[in-house]
This record gives sequence, structure tokens and C-alpha cells, in this order.
Amino acid sequence: MLNTRKTLTALASMALILPTASAGTTVTAPHPGTVTATTYYPSGSFHGAVDISSGRCGYWGVSSPFAGSVYWNITIRSTLQTCTTPTDNVAVHTWADGWSFRIKNFLKTAASIDKTCDRCELGKEGVHTHMQQAKSGTYDTSWYSGYTTRGEVIDSGEVIGVLD
Repeated sequence: MLNTRKTLTALASMALILPTASAGTTVTAPHPGTVTATTYYPSGSFHGAVDISSGRCGYWGVSSPFAGSVYWNITIRSTLQTCTTPTDNVAVHTWADGWSFRIKNFLKTAASIDKTCDRCELGKEGVHTHMQQAKSGTYDTSWYSGYTTRGEVIDSGEVIGVLD
């Protein structure tokens, strides 16, 4: 009985530490694939974002990762439909507190325009889809820590993090 009580107490204290989906905005996978990078690239250098690749460039639509009506400012830097290098096309949502969430490296489609939408398509998957939260040059890596790891296979719409 004493061990059971200690175990339950330990589990209850962990629940207070671990982030929950209700704590903030849930971020879901924009398409199915494998997480190819998170805080660090496989080489060991700092990355500070989540990269997802299905290995099927141009096949999947890149959906906005938040539920609810969210404004996306979309900048198209490349109209090339290339699957060998990142396009650096970017969709940005800026929160009231100044943090910005970016989705990069998608291929331009007719859907790649500034808009307010709920889980809409922003473009097609390029080499990979890059998702990052930043403010004034500081990258927030806490939103995906404990939710996803490099090498994980994910489904479209699966939770990959929570923004607090």
C-alpha cells in the first residue's frame, strides 16, 4: 500500500510539470512524414525548429497547424517547383505578444496567398516543411520538447507540440 501511495504521489507531481494541450495552442503536423530535425540538425549544429519530410515532395498539401481562424502572411520567394533545395517560401502568423510562428520551404500553389483560415492549405510540401516559433532572433524550442523527436513517424494532424 505504501509503494502504491508513493507511486501515485510521484505520478501526480509529474502531471504538474508536464505541459498539456489545454495549456496553449496545439500545433499539429501539416502533413504525414518523418521528423528529420528538431533543436539540433543530425550534424549537431543548432536548428531550433521542427522539420518534417514525407519524402514525397509536391505530393502533400501543407496545412496550417492550428485550429481556429488564424491570419497567415505568406511570402513567396521562389515559384520554382523544385524538390532538391528549400524554396524559402514562408507563411507567418504573429501573436499579440510579438512571437511569430513560421512555416517554411513549401511549394507555391494557388492557395499560397495571405489569408485568415482554419487548417487551410498554405502550399505543397517541398524538400521538407520547417516550423519555428521565434521573437527578436530568439528561437523557442519548448513548444515541441516532450512532444516529438527526430526520427518519429507522424500522421497529418497529429499533435507535435503546444505553444504556451
